[in-house]
Amino acid sequence: MSIKKDVYIPVLRGKTRTVNSEGKNELLDATNEVLDKIYFKVIDDNRKVNVSITVLLIREINRWIKIYREKTIPNILEPTNPPLEKEKNKKYRDTIAWVEKWEHWKDALIPENRGVIGGTDLEVDRFHFVKLNDALLDPNKLLTYNQALFLLLGLNAIALDNELADFPEYTTFTGKRPFGRDSQFDSIFWDTPQNQALKTSAFVVDGKITSENLEKLADANDFFVKPDERIQNRNIDESTMRKLHKLLIESGFIDGKFNEIWQWKADRNQLTYLAKKLKQKRIILKGDCHKELANYIQDPSTAKRQLSEITNPVNTKVIDSVVAQLIA
Repeated sequence: MSIKKDVYIPVLRGKTRTVNSEGKNELLDATNEVLDKIYFKVIDDNRKVNVSITVLLIREINRWIKIYREKTIPNILEPTNPPLEKEKNKKYRDTIAWVEKWEHWKDALIPENRGVIGGTDLEVDRFHFVKLNDALLDPNKLLTYNQALFLLLGLNAIALDNELADFPEYTTFTGKRPFGRDSQFDSIFWDTPQNQALKTSAFVVDGKITSENLEKLADANDFFVKPDERIQNRNIDESTMRKLHKLLIESGFIDGKFNEIWQWKADRNQLTYLAKKLKQKRIILKGDCHKELANYIQDPSTAKRQLSEITNPVNTKVIDSVVAQLIA
């Protein structure tokens, strides 16, 4: 498992619609403009939900908080109208209180950002709430609608019992999009594919769903990241393969992070030769060398001809050099 600390994940401007000088709708290309950066104290590559799902949801909450702070709230008291002053002041105070609630709730939504002190060295276990959320999916658990929705979105469902105890109860969602005062925040959750699947699912009975049925719903809609069995089946010494990964990257043979399936960029016969060479040098100790290496490197070809049937390349100098450095 690869763990990163203090990660800021940028949200870039995507394609946007605008009206051009001729009054016609125009679709602008995405840019590298950073709209927001979402902070994670820790993050690992075994996250149950793709981190981009969580990031984009938090980004939308941030966006609406900014709109309320910079535009909506200041405009409530303008223009001055003495007969409506009392009513406007109440709306002003209520709106500020509502936005402050979301500012508080937002900070509790990411499980990786909540931790507990533990151990003799008083280290913070940043994955404590991640583990507690994962445990909600253990067999024979009955989950509330909010708990289920939070788990599908990669949010901190455990916080619903404490920091988020007064969070809106989304079992009140009907077939229509939320409307009315401050509905923009609720709509962020309502609009998600996760909520749309959950609110129409026969698995939900009286606003609750079992952990087993939530897993089925998630699997049917690809809401949870499915672990790659090839990565789970890796058997070669990790330190050796990390070194090989670095050497292959530097030599231009592969793309991809170590904990992903590496993408082969050279000719296919170079890959088959690498597998044979690793077997010869006893880096691969057992099994079919090509199948073992397939747990690390994606065969670039979809041809039916197996790698083991491919003849060696004429020029093997670069692969020979990589393997020599590997065992040095």
